[in-house]
Amino acid sequence: MMMSLYNNALFSWFTAHLCAWWNQKKPHIHGKVKPGFEPVAKLFSDNFKTGLESCTGGSAFSVYHNGLKVVDLWGGFADTDVRQFWKEDTMTVAFSATKGMAALCMLMLIDRGLLDYENTVAFYWPEFAQNGKKNITVRMLLNHEAGLASTTRPISQKLLKDHDALGQILAESPPQWVPGTAHGYHAFTFGLYCSQLLRRVDPKHRTLGQFFREEVAEPFDIDFHIGLPLELNYRVARLTGALDNPLKLISILSDSTSWCFAWMFVTGRTIISEVLHKSTDLVKFRKLIQPEARALENPSASGIGTARAIAKVYGILANGGQTLQGQRLLSEGMVGRIFSEARSPTKDKFFCVKSSFSTGFFLTVFEGNKQFGHPGAGGQQCLADPKQNLGIAYLSSHFSPFGLGNDPRYLSIQKETYKCVTDLEANFSGILSEQKSV
Repeated sequence: MMMSLYNNALFSWFTAHLCAWWNQKKPHIHGKVKPGFEPVAKLFSDNFKTGLESCTGGSAFSVYHNGLKVVDLWGGFADTDVRQFWKEDTMTVAFSATKGMAALCMLMLIDRGLLDYENTVAFYWPEFAQNGKKNITVRMLLNHEAGLASTTRPISQKLLKDHDALGQILAESPPQWVPGTAHGYHAFTFGLYCSQLLRRVDPKHRTLGQFFREEVAEPFDIDFHIGLPLELNYRVARLTGALDNPLKLISILSDSTSWCFAWMFVTGRTIISEVLHKSTDLVKFRKLIQPEARALENPSASGIGTARAIAKVYGILANGGQTLQGQRLLSEGMVGRIFSEARSPTKDKFFCVKSSFSTGFFLTVFEGNKQFGHPGAGGQQCLADPKQNLGIAYLSSHFSPFGLGNDPRYLSIQKETYKCVTDLEANFSGILSEQKSV
């Protein structure tokens, strides 16, 4: 058994390095950047040449600044086995970055007066009050403070097809801790609870996936799907990465956050084991390559789309909730509430590291700039920075061990993006000073 694992790992290592050598000779990088963002394109390309980006998959990176698309890059393979290159319209699984789109839907309901943070979930969904949940507020649910990280019965694909039956299981499941006293990432249940709540307050009684399609994707031309139509499967990249190459897991040793999480998991000091046990089909990697599974709505972790699409959404949010043409996604002031409603970071019962959520969004800070959005397993990261008016999204089909926005592939191009923005602002200020002098 050990010899077989060793041979598989050795073969994966040899294949990866052979692929890296091939891509170094002929990297396949495409896209466009606006003047001033050329260094981002160069770094994105260099990451493929140096092997930071794996040759067994592909990635895409997109940025909106001041409401305009300024970076739109993609490279690598959509399917390494058949040497199919990543194309402009290639999509991939966003994993938990999907939760950011689910959080947006809930914020839209609040914006329209259909939901209130301070009301209990049971006010809108009476059956939810079972087993100690009657005092759980909408705010607690969105901030992962409800204690509902797992369910009484396992969640299967069959249940995802039956929204009524799924709603019964979610309603009967008791909290794992006293609601409101702590927070623990609701990795697989967050989107499911949001969808059930949305069905009950939406005048059309739509699911979250339907609401997103009709209220966000279609009117704002967003190429992202929570429940992928079968006819679009040909555009989805094949998932590869750490789960089929054990050696890749060694890379978490270089990151303190990932190492801490791994150690807590191994020693049983986190709720993740129970969460994974009750999530069954939702955590099976092979399920995410089946068209029938992709068609099911799982707003927690299986949204599929392009980096360009999610960057556009966050670009609109960073721009105060509206496009440059004046089309509104959220009313003025709603985006600001994401930060004003935030609480100080505390230790998460799932990750066992400090984190902070607000209205369903994951809060981060980069070089003093406050960001909101959501990372995803495998290295995905999508966010908005209202101060810098930035919408950013990085998606990859190569599944890395980094899932908290700490993937080295993303971090390198995020840093370069901010540097470009700073340089552009400095140049603009310099031009204005010269004009005043004249």
